[in-house]
Amino acid sequence: MSHAPASTRPAFTLAECLVAVTLFAVGLLALSTTVVAVQRITAAAARRAEAAALGSARLEELRGSACAARAGGAQLTHGIAEEWRVSAGPGVTLASDTMRLPPARGVAAIAVGLSAAFPC
Repeated sequence: MSHAPASTRPAFTLAECLVAVTLFAVGLLALSTTVVAVQRITAAAARRAEAAALGSARLEELRGSACAARAGGAQLTHGIAEEWRVSAGPGVTLASDTMRLPPARGVAAIAVGLSAAFPC
């Protein structure tokens, strides 16, 4: 069993190892920042979807009511401020619903609007 002298064996130097560990740490830091951004975007999308479902339910409720009973209003549901307006035209009712979501961690305030026309 013969061994090559220590100076001729292939190996990594301490400087190369430090550079590799530093690059790995920078990569992990960038990855963790991306994960936080994706979580914020996902949370904002979930809130938008909740607001859209709330508005859709309100418009369906208006659609199912009698023409004379359709009226505007406002309501706060799960922290979402909802305001709906109804205007009557010849043979049709126009309805619009606006949901305002308050600002959350890292996400600005959001407004979601829906509108529909119902025959009378």
